[in-house]
Amino acid sequence: MKMTVDFEECLKDSPRFRAALEEVEGDVAELELKLDKLVKLCIAMIDTGKAFCVANKQFMNGIRDLAQYSSNDAVVETSLTKFSDSLQEMINFHTILFDQTQRSIKAQLQNFVKEDLRKFKDAKKQFEKVSEEKENALVKNAQVQRNKQHEVEEATNILTATRKCFRHIALDYVLQCMLFFIVKQRYF
Repeated sequence: MKMTVDFEECLKDSPRFRAALEEVEGDVAELELKLDKLVKLCIAMIDTGKAFCVANKQFMNGIRDLAQYSSNDAVVETSLTKFSDSLQEMINFHTILFDQTQRSIKAQLQNFVKEDLRKFKDAKKQFEKVSEEKENALVKNAQVQRNKQHEVEEATNILTATRKCFRHIALDYVLQCMLFFIVKQRYF
């Protein structure tokens, strides 16, 4: 998905801006679910792979025991020893593979989910909070009695301050959305 947001729409808090945010948030939620699933699958694969390596080591040790038992037959002993050595090499490569998978794939995905998604979610929470505050200020401003000048000024000042804060937070949220998509493109 390509992130396109018109900053004027952002500052106006238009329905088009809200629709774009909803689309982005849906994409992020879907990505998070897929990444969580992938991390769990990766963990299961690594654990299963380690168990596979342990079983292979036990099998290899059994072959070596059989090779030592067959020490009086040089052909059998040599064949079993070569087979166990090849199996040991394969186990070593599998161990390296699972270690590298854990370090490069699982750790990177978990870091992406914990760090980059967390920043996005924090910005979203802050945006939603300020958006709600702006809505409350709009309601309060609309409900104030116009014949009470002091209350009108106070409600107008609160609304003005809330709008400014909203604009800053909205722009920051859009920035976080864009940064998220840049990081997403780097990883995926």
